[in-house]
Amino acid sequence: MSDSNLTQRPPETADDRNDVLRVEGLTKIYPDGTLAVDDIDFAIKEGDFCVIIGPSGCGKSTTLHSLVGKIPPTEGSVILDGVDITDTPTYQRDIGLVFQDFQLFPHLNVEENITYGLKRMNASPDVVDERLSNVLEMMQLDELRDRAPRELSAGQKQRVALARSLVLEPKLLLLDEPLGDMDYKLQKRMERELLRIHRELDTTFVYVTHDQTQAMRLADQIIVMNGGKVEHSGPVEEVYNRPKTAFVATFVGDSNLFFGELVGVSDDGETAEMETGLGTFTVSTANLVSDPHEVVGERMPFAVRPQFLRLVEGEIDNTVDCAVEDVLYQSGTGTQVILSAEDDEGEAVELQLKSEDRLEVDSERVTVGWDAEHTILLERPSVLDDIDLEKDILGQ
Repeated sequence: MSDSNLTQRPPETADDRNDVLRVEGLTKIYPDGTLAVDDIDFAIKEGDFCVIIGPSGCGKSTTLHSLVGKIPPTEGSVILDGVDITDTPTYQRDIGLVFQDFQLFPHLNVEENITYGLKRMNASPDVVDERLSNVLEMMQLDELRDRAPRELSAGQKQRVALARSLVLEPKLLLLDEPLGDMDYKLQKRMERELLRIHRELDTTFVYVTHDQTQAMRLADQIIVMNGGKVEHSGPVEEVYNRPKTAFVATFVGDSNLFFGELVGVSDDGETAEMETGLGTFTVSTANLVSDPHEVVGERMPFAVRPQFLRLVEGEIDNTVDCAVEDVLYQSGTGTQVILSAEDDEGEAVELQLKSEDRLEVDSERVTVGWDAEHTILLERPSVLDDIDLEKDILGQ
C-alpha cells in the first residue's frame, strides 16, 4: 500500500483472538424518521485498532455512540466480550470514550481529571495511586499533574483525555475524531502517541474519522460505512487490495478506474478480458462475487492502484499510451506522475502513477502498464441500492 500501516498484525495470529465486540443487526431511526444506521453487522478482534470511516452523514458517529450507550438503538444488539450490553447503562459498560473536544473538567487539575472516574467507582486509594502512577508515566504527564486544563496545549489535553479513559482499564476504548481540530504536525505526533499507547496496552481501540489516509496509517481493521450501511469490514490490506465495492475502492486510497465490458474468460477462470475505450485489458477475476462465466457480456469497472502502474520496460500484461501532464517529486514519498490517455471517443482519461523511487520522466509521452494480478474487478458499485457509480460516487 502507498500508505504504510504501522500496526498491522501478523496474519497468522489474527484468527486466534476472540471477538471482543460484535454488533448484530444494529439499526437506529431517529424520532424525525431519519434512518441513521441500517441493520449493520461487524466484529472486532481483541487488541485490534479498528477505524470506522465514511463520508459525512454515513452513520459512523451514531454507531459509536450506540456502542457506548449514549444513543439507544432502535433494533439490534451490542455484545461486549460475550455479554449483551445493548440495554446496559453507559457507566456499567466497561467502555471508555474520548471526544474530539476532550471535555475535561475545567475546575479540576490534571491528576483530578484522570482519577475522577476511579473515585466515582469507589476504587481503593491503593488502586487509584497505582493506576494514576502508571498512566502518568505512560502518557508522560507526571510533570503536568497539578496544572489546570486551561494551562495545557491541545496535545497535552488530548493525552489527559486519553489517560482519564485508560486509567479505568476498559475492555474497549472508543475515540470520536479526537484529532480533528489539530493542525497537521500535531495530528501526526498524536497518531504516533496513539500507536505507542495501543502497542503498550494491547487495548482494543475503535476510532472514528472521515480521514481515510489517517485510517490507513492507524488501522488493523477498517470498517467503511456509507448511507447507514457497512460497505466493507476487514483487515486493512483486504479493504485496500480487495475492496468489496466500487465505493470502497474509490473512498479508501487512490484508484485508476476503467470502465468496460467483460468479453471473455481464460480456461482456468483466473483472468478475464475487459474491452474498454482505452483498449482490451487482461484482468484478475479474484475479486468477483459471481462465477466469471456468468458475467460475460456485463459492463463493470475495474481499478488499478497508482503504485501498480509503471513505465513500461519489457513484457507486461496491459499497456496504455499516455501524455505526461505533470511530474511531482515528493520528499520521502517518491514520484507521482499525472497522465492523460485518450479513449476511442476522443475523451481524456486521467491516470496516476506513483513510485517510491525518483523517476526521471523526460518525454512528453510515455507508455505505462500493469500486471493482470494487480487489477480489481468491481462487480458491485455499492451496498446501497440504485447507486450509479459514475454519477453518485465519482460525480461524473
